Amino acid sequence: MKLFRITLILLLVSLTSCQSQDKKDTISLNYNAQTRGFQLAIQLKNNLLEVTKTNTTHKIELTENQLNEIISMVKKIDFDVLKSNISIDDLAVDKAIKGEFKLNLNGELYKFEFAHNNAPENIQELLNKLQSFDISEE
Repeated sequence: MKLFRITLILLLVSLTSCQSQDKKDTISLNYNAQTRGFQLAIQLKNNLLEVTKTNTTHKIELTENQLNEIISMVKKIDFDVLKSNISIDDLAVDKAIKGEFKLNLNGELYKFEFAHNNAPENIQELLNKLQSFDISEE
């Protein structure tokens, strides 16, 4: 009986550890840049991507490889050193387009505001990659 209990406990522990290895990254990303006559909205929820460019919306289901590429890019970004860089003065005279970036990766939430044409390099690369999936689907 004691051997049965030990075997049962070992079986349960091994099943639990196998389940935890199968967990996938969860990602939710929203980017919105808008001014008079211009709009870019990018929404990613797990593998569903929606890109809106000035009244035209495309919805795409990303492949596992595409999603893994995006998650890999996101994980390389050091969010601790990023800072919002939008100038109220530039917004007041339409010198800059305000870009709002929100990311939730595995429960970690990041939010920044950038000048759309002056986003940090790795954020811009990520946005370009997401838009390239939209272009490749047309």
